[in-house]
Amino acid sequence: GKAEGVQLVHGDRVAFGQCYFMFVDPAVGTATDLLESGKVSYAMARKEHGAGEGPSEEELKATREMSEELERKVKVAEEASQRAKSEAEEHLKKREQEFQEQLQKRQEDWEREHQQKAEAAASDERAHDERAAAEQAQRHAEELARLQREFEDRQRNAEAAAAKRIQELEAAAKKAVAEEEDHRQHELAMQRLEEELMNVMPLVKEANLIAQELKRSERLETKMHCELNGGKRGSVRVMAAVMRDGVRLFEWSPETLENRVFLLREILQRCEEEGFEVADQMADEDDPLWDPIMVERLIGVSQVLLEGLLLQVENAFDTRILSSEGHQAGMLRVEVVPLSYEGAPGVPDSEIVDEPEDLLGARLGCMIHVLRASDLPENLANDVRVEYHYFVDEKPHEVPMVLGHNENPIFNYSKKFVQDPVTSRFLEYLQTKLVFRVYGKDSSADALNKSVNAAAAAATAPPPGRQVPEPITLPSATSLQSGSLESGSIEAVSPSLMSPSGLPGAIGDAGSPAAAAGPGPPGGPTDQGDVLAAHPSLAAVRRQAEEALNSPAGAAPVAIGAQGGKSKSCCIL
Repeated sequence: GKAEGVQLVHGDRVAFGQCYFMFVDPAVGTATDLLESGKVSYAMARKEHGAGEGPSEEELKATREMSEELERKVKVAEEASQRAKSEAEEHLKKREQEFQEQLQKRQEDWEREHQQKAEAAASDERAHDERAAAEQAQRHAEELARLQREFEDRQRNAEAAAAKRIQELEAAAKKAVAEEEDHRQHELAMQRLEEELMNVMPLVKEANLIAQELKRSERLETKMHCELNGGKRGSVRVMAAVMRDGVRLFEWSPETLENRVFLLREILQRCEEEGFEVADQMADEDDPLWDPIMVERLIGVSQVLLEGLLLQVENAFDTRILSSEGHQAGMLRVEVVPLSYEGAPGVPDSEIVDEPEDLLGARLGCMIHVLRASDLPENLANDVRVEYHYFVDEKPHEVPMVLGHNENPIFNYSKKFVQDPVTSRFLEYLQTKLVFRVYGKDSSADALNKSVNAAAAAATAPPPGRQVPEPITLPSATSLQSGSLESGSIEAVSPSLMSPSGLPGAIGDAGSPAAAAGPGPPGGPTDQGDVLAAHPSLAAVRRQAEEALNSPAGAAPVAIGAQGGKSKSCCIL
């Protein structure tokens, strides 16, 4: 029988894979009316389809209730701290008042008793009474000293208990504040991740469509990379991986992806206007889908706890190497050994401290051993190396590379570190993790890179039987100024060597040999080099902007144009 269909009405949403469409009945209204009225939206379609735009109202309500509960706990902790402090002060005042009253009462009793005995004593027994009174006075003084000591001990114990209670309450309040801040940062990170995905995924889809239209073999994929930095939580970055025949060539950040999609649109428009031969004749620097192949890749990250140094004990770890996708990519054997004051491995009993705070101001040394890695991915276990950052060192420490293919490389690397003196910041650092980053070369990308380089070398090689021109040494600026350049020396240079690709910035510049010999024929290579140097292409400008955007802070700015001149092209990133 004939399959039954679904009758579509005006405003219905239809999903094909990850694409969402809206049915518009022209007799009822237009798409603009539906979108402006808010009856139909992309977020509504994603929510109906089950993808979910973000946290629901119940989740938002639960988040707000959690934040309010944390704030209430902080407030209760602060109130309890103040209350405990005031109770301790009142208790101390009360104890002191009781002691003064007891002391005064005993003093009065002793004086009254002493006076009675003095009056009742006979004159013949005065010496005996005086000795007895002296002994009694001594006993009384000893009793007063004992009471004073007991009072001081009780006062110290009460102060210590109050201080401990206040410290516990402050720690609880600090922990509650830290948990609230961590929760807020997590919510912000998830919101940023969702925004990046909403921005990157349509751009990846558009780039793939344009690449398919241009008959290119490259395809883009959206990747989420988990980054571990030794803290409580890691971070997630969204990247676009450029693939060719299943081989990952390189990766782009969201900013670079947006820039390259802009260039792809420009090239597609040029191909529609001038023909698709434009795409085949592009140089690598003008090709938005070209970048140097990233042969070395991050295999994964391994973390080692440093708390053993606080306890001054030796720790050996077989830690997992987690890839950027969150999967296990092998194991890394690491040992963290504390050193004695003399620098020998191990800490003798005489140097061991009871509390980590006792290390403040002292000298603390340790040795990091990176012994070996095991079970590395076969395609990435080539020229394996490891690097890590220690405390405040700006540059990473490098573990020597193990050359060749080896899924179980042995490093046998050791390095000593000495912190003198130990600071509070260093003690906080020892409560974190030491992060090791393991790198290796992708065999598939390496093979593809070699084949591309071989093809490029074959394309630029001279035909068989053609004589390769001898290298030409250009005259210096001094010889040009002195007029020692012989007539006709420039004409002997091959036109292919005068192109900007052969001698970038050397031919056609002011003060160059070409300028000294006089202008060449109109439209020749020298004029073309002048034009290219004075007006770089839009692709070159945007690539230079990418480098400036991705370069570290404080790096020298990239000059635009062969002579650092201003370009008339605009760059939007």
